Amino acid sequence: MQRIVIQNKNLIKIFFIAVLFKVLVPVSFASDHRSIHEEKPKINPRELIEKLTVLIEGNRESGSGVIVRKKDNVYSVLTAAHVVCNRRDQYVDTEEYAVKTFDGFWHDASTNSNLKVICPPVLKISKKISSGIGEFCTPSMRKAYPWPIDIAILEFKSDNKYMFATRSSSVKRLGKDVYVAGYPVSADGKFVISESQGTVDIPPSSINETCKGYGLRYVAPTEIGMSGGGVWSKKGKLVGIHGYREVSRRDNIVLSQGSFSVGIHLPFWKQMIDPFDPSRGFPEDYENNNNNDDVSALISRTRSYINIARTPEFNNTNIRRVESIQIIESLKKAEKLDPRQPIIPTLIAQVYIRKFEDGEKKQQYLEEALININRAIRLYNPVWLSETRNYDGSYEKIRAYIHFLRGQFLNNEKSILSYRIAIKEINKRLSAKPDDVDSWKDKAKYHFHAKEIGEAYSSLINASKLAPKDPSIFIDMGIVLANNNEYGRACKDFYRATALIEKGFSRQGKQGAFAKDYQQQKLRIKPWTEFLGC
Repeated sequence: MQRIVIQNKNLIKIFFIAVLFKVLVPVSFASDHRSIHEEKPKINPRELIEKLTVLIEGNRESGSGVIVRKKDNVYSVLTAAHVVCNRRDQYVDTEEYAVKTFDGFWHDASTNSNLKVICPPVLKISKKISSGIGEFCTPSMRKAYPWPIDIAILEFKSDNKYMFATRSSSVKRLGKDVYVAGYPVSADGKFVISESQGTVDIPPSSINETCKGYGLRYVAPTEIGMSGGGVWSKKGKLVGIHGYREVSRRDNIVLSQGSFSVGIHLPFWKQMIDPFDPSRGFPEDYENNNNNDDVSALISRTRSYINIARTPEFNNTNIRRVESIQIIESLKKAEKLDPRQPIIPTLIAQVYIRKFEDGEKKQQYLEEALININRAIRLYNPVWLSETRNYDGSYEKIRAYIHFLRGQFLNNEKSILSYRIAIKEINKRLSAKPDDVDSWKDKAKYHFHAKEIGEAYSSLINASKLAPKDPSIFIDMGIVLANNNEYGRACKDFYRATALIEKGFSRQGKQGAFAKDYQQQKLRIKPWTEFLGC
């Protein structure tokens, strides 16, 4: 009897040891990509993110990446395919590539790091057109990113000890703040971490409802060189890979802080046959995973339609007009399914704004946009909640812009009234979000067209304090002064803008969206300086 009791006690001890061992030993998605280690980070999330992020130098623009696995002494880095892959085939000559880890050590051919790049398969032309991943892409995007997903793995060998990402997550609700990390070209090899501003969209559930996997959208100040870097939760969990920036209005420029950045949601990478061997692609049935009732997918598709102002050569085609009709019909269907979701009428309003800006200057579009943004404001911020709900005025910002466009369309004595309504609406945004550079620039524009020169210049001063390196602000200041016959002061602002543009070119180079915007601003200055003799 005593022996049985002792045996039972031993079994109980073994059981508790087994439970304790199971609790203490972490499970990492780096070794099994479908499991997630949920322990809290032992170090500050920002410090953790820096240790996991690498700089990638090659024969193109530099990029960033995230260490996601260690196998023996080989580390796997997750990055964007357009940072390291060829557009014609999967072979990559790594002789010119180098990876810098957080400790400043370079891993390249000279250090016997055995660099290896594993790219996704290059799609055939017929495949690109027929699959869902092509339907959501502009022609320029299909040409630039000829893969099913813009993801690649870069491996390097090292005896040094580096951390790797063991914690991943996904975005399942609106408004989840994120960090975006990497090595921007302008920072001269220094690590930068940016915090999102405002709402993060819920990504689609299927990659086929995106263009190349880009369904994760967030407002964050990202730059050239951060492509391939991680998108992270505030707790240090990897949620995606950053790709590029978009704009939602024709007058947006990426020199300011407020444009959308786009990333690949991490679950899309995990859906590949072998996430650590992207060359194997996706399972054969992955294209059948579309969900026509996926509101998140519809929102993502709408964002893709709205946010392509950077490729104007594709804006004014019959395809775009047909697409806008389909999107509005789908959004209205979604609105019937979920009539309390304010983002849906907001997107409908933005589609009508895009239709108006694309060349079809119809007052009907502005009226429809106004009806829908008014509905969104009522849904999000009803009168009985106006004093208690935390609201940033972003919908009023859109409503202000609609009134401004209406004033431009009317182009008569009634336009002043539209501009003053726009000023009233943008003030609501600024009272809730006083650090929004674009809203101060909008306010200046509305005052200027309302012939309120002093208020316009004052608004631009506020914008310049928040974004002192944005030359467009100083150009606007010069234009305001020149229209007020203050030519000497105007020239001083044009000189400041010119100096910022030259510094921008030296930091960013002559390629990419930033360079295009610097060039655009340079062209804006030229007629004024020639006219004034600056």
